[in-house]
Amino acid sequence: MEMHHLPFKLRAITLAVASAIIAGQPVSKARAENTLSADSEWSCEVASDGSGWHCSVVPLKQGAMKRAPRPVITERATPASSTATQSKAAETTVAVSQPENVRTQLDWVHQSQLSDTQRQTLKQDEPWCSGTYVEPPRPGKFFKGDPNSAPIIADADASTYQNSIATLTGAVVIRQGNRQLESDEAHLDNEKNFGEFKGNIVFREPGTLIVGDTAQSQLDTGRTEIDNAQYVMHESHARGSATAVLRNEDATMELDDATYTTCPPGNEGWQLSGDSVTLDPSTGYGTARNAVVRVQNLPVFYSPYLYFPIDDRRHSGFLYPTVMGFDDEGGVEFDLPYYWNIAPNYDATFTPRVMTKRGFLLENEFRYLTEKDEGELGVAGLIGGDQLEDDNEYYKKDRWFVNARHRRQFNSNWMAELDYADASDKNYLDDFSSSLNYSSSGPLNQRIMTRYDGGNDYTNWQAKLDVHKLKNMDRTADDPYNKLPQIELSGNWQATDRIQVNYLADYTYFDRADDWNYAFEKPHSGFPNNTKILESVYNEGYGIKRAVGSRAYFETGMSYPIHRTWGFLTPEVKVRSVNYSLSNLKENEVMNDLRNSYVGQTFKDSDFTKSPSTTVPAFSVDSGLYFDRFTNLFNTNYTHTLEPRMKYLYAPHVEGQEFNPIFDTANMGFSYNSLWQDNRFSGYDRLADANQVSLGITTRFIQDDGFERMRFGVGQIFYFDDREVYIANNLGQPGSIPENEKDRPDEDLVAKDARLRQELRDSTSPIASEFVYNFTRTMSLRQDFVWNGNENRIDNYALTYRYRPDHRKTLNLGFRFADQVDRFVKDRDGNYIKTGEDQHGDPIYQKTKNDLKATDISFAWPIPYTRNWSAMGRWQYDMTNKRNLEELFGVEYASCCYQVRLFWRSYVKSTDNIDHPTDRSGIYLQFVLRGLGSLTGSSGKEYLQGISGYTIREK
Repeated sequence: MEMHHLPFKLRAITLAVASAIIAGQPVSKARAENTLSADSEWSCEVASDGSGWHCSVVPLKQGAMKRAPRPVITERATPASSTATQSKAAETTVAVSQPENVRTQLDWVHQSQLSDTQRQTLKQDEPWCSGTYVEPPRPGKFFKGDPNSAPIIADADASTYQNSIATLTGAVVIRQGNRQLESDEAHLDNEKNFGEFKGNIVFREPGTLIVGDTAQSQLDTGRTEIDNAQYVMHESHARGSATAVLRNEDATMELDDATYTTCPPGNEGWQLSGDSVTLDPSTGYGTARNAVVRVQNLPVFYSPYLYFPIDDRRHSGFLYPTVMGFDDEGGVEFDLPYYWNIAPNYDATFTPRVMTKRGFLLENEFRYLTEKDEGELGVAGLIGGDQLEDDNEYYKKDRWFVNARHRRQFNSNWMAELDYADASDKNYLDDFSSSLNYSSSGPLNQRIMTRYDGGNDYTNWQAKLDVHKLKNMDRTADDPYNKLPQIELSGNWQATDRIQVNYLADYTYFDRADDWNYAFEKPHSGFPNNTKILESVYNEGYGIKRAVGSRAYFETGMSYPIHRTWGFLTPEVKVRSVNYSLSNLKENEVMNDLRNSYVGQTFKDSDFTKSPSTTVPAFSVDSGLYFDRFTNLFNTNYTHTLEPRMKYLYAPHVEGQEFNPIFDTANMGFSYNSLWQDNRFSGYDRLADANQVSLGITTRFIQDDGFERMRFGVGQIFYFDDREVYIANNLGQPGSIPENEKDRPDEDLVAKDARLRQELRDSTSPIASEFVYNFTRTMSLRQDFVWNGNENRIDNYALTYRYRPDHRKTLNLGFRFADQVDRFVKDRDGNYIKTGEDQHGDPIYQKTKNDLKATDISFAWPIPYTRNWSAMGRWQYDMTNKRNLEELFGVEYASCCYQVRLFWRSYVKSTDNIDHPTDRSGIYLQFVLRGLGSLTGSSGKEYLQGISGYTIREK
């Protein structure tokens, strides 16, 4: 018989049993009978009257234990104090588990029998499960020391001892530290440190349960083998069976002819089987030879050698292959990722992707983390070129994508950051997406930045150096400006207890490619005319928008905030200045551009400058009051607040800002928050003039526990002067009639500018309001409303309803409206449709409504009368143009052991011809074996992120 090891010290067991026997007898009798003959042995049983042990000398039973030759093991002396403790402990009765129940249930507890805390945890983490594994209470369960040095405690209905062999029978329980072994019968050899256990074996240690028929063990090292076994790993929610389980000294388990699953007892949703399986809790990983994965007893995957995780830690090995469903542009996709856990702080993932229409693509991502550095490097590319022929300008061309991110923390104040991404073409991410962690869904960042934070108790300051290029990934949009570089210093100073000083200095050099201005799309010159392949036409731009150069912006201000429990008052003075040094401008173009764009203004040729500058002082007083009262509504106590607010703002009009380029500035939309802003522009290229007072009032209902039940705010700006500074919408147009009709923007920019100029002359702003009502902490309604009383129209409106009662349920209903000027209609070739000529002979083009009017409905919800099934969907509809922007519907089956998602998606791209979009669709399948991984990778799950509140739950 092979020698195996069990984590019990045999001598301690023997001494404990012998001491208990001797202690239970009269001293004289113990002394008289302690000397046994060679053919006799001690036999002890529990007395029927419960008074203790009844012991006697009986003839020696031959063959009680078969012993094979064992290696010689040096004896260890057992301290007397330990012996005494063990003798006393041996008298303690231990509650014995019911072996048959343990073998059947494997510590699985139905949710109805869980405690309230356990039931709540199950509901949050595993809402699909009917129960969970719970290790029952037992002595020593929470022992924290070294089990090998802990005293032995043994209990049995009867025991005998002769010639170094102890035999325990009937409800045998042996415990050492946090480990425990139960059986019907045990034979323990003191000299050989070896034991045999027979009948209803139950072996426990923290997080592990093994049951079987027989066990053989080497007791001084902890090595044991259990035959015909079943096992559970509680924390991993994993169980299985094996013809033999070998538990090694290092707690690894070697299983013969074994199975492994995370499904609960009685459920064989999925199961991994192998000729031999090794589970290593110390690394959190398992291996299997001749591994077969079955789903509902149907083989779906085979590997001669398989790595798989048994917890959440990272491990090297092939991940499961991916079949990502079908997509119109890629076909069927198959992935086989390989994860390389190089070190605790380094890893890499290699993902070969086969797309039936595109070819073979390989992605590689490397990540690292050190004490001061963290980052990642990624590269992806088609091997052998793009194989899609139809309507593909990249046929047989190499297509690739790279990204790199790095962050260095030199010390607590100083850091540096790199964020770089690049692609072979603008359509790469649309065509292939990426599993790489790139940081932008719009233009790709190509940036390096360093920042230093300084200060003390009275001042805080920050210095930043940033070099930032942006690669345009939209083939129908202008290239953005690059900042090469941007240097910024900002901070604040608490000059006195009341006076605060703020400052900002920013120097930026703006540059971009010569051909940056998107003009139109035309049939690709390299392909036959009957194809649908288009190419974008770019040019160098026109007028003031051609500008490149440097901008220096300075801002400093001083405020004197006064705060009381009943209100606040904050006067502030501020000075802003912006200065330019420009190039790449043509004087005649700039002057024509400004004269065509700023209607009603006079520009002299002598006004032209390549170094415009603007300095604007500003003064403001912001004030507010706070009233509250206690009230009771519908049997609920509230604090009802009334918070009026008033802000006066003055900034004089400074002429000549039309010569300032538009590097990073835009007109901001109007909302309730706009009432309190100092500048109606984003960026520094326009410094707004103002002579106005903003009035607003907010009211809230707040419960005693701080929960805000309702908030409503409404306000308006009253203007004392017309506003003079604005950004014309049709800047950069070569004239009122484009040389090529496809150069014409989609919107009627002349009408858009006329509306803007009218708004600048109005004596009041639109009325802006916000309303938020929280029905509960999981259900809310929000409304934003902007009413233009001067034109009797709704400028903006948004209504959003959200309901998320738990992790499985979310419902979102949204509606948005924005009043916009009309746009021009396009035919299928992208041409504007001419309807006639005006009195000057200029063409008149067909126009249509361009208001933003869209609905967005999304949900994820369990299907009634089922525990495991959920439905999910999203529908975005453009009411103005009567088209579906996105349709998505799917179902999800989630259980304790596996999860399946199947959904269909139909969508149009934002770059499509708005009047004649191309509908695209795809079917996506994802299969996740809980505790083992995904058989289908991402499978389009990024599209589900648009369902607000939906959580991708995978383990």
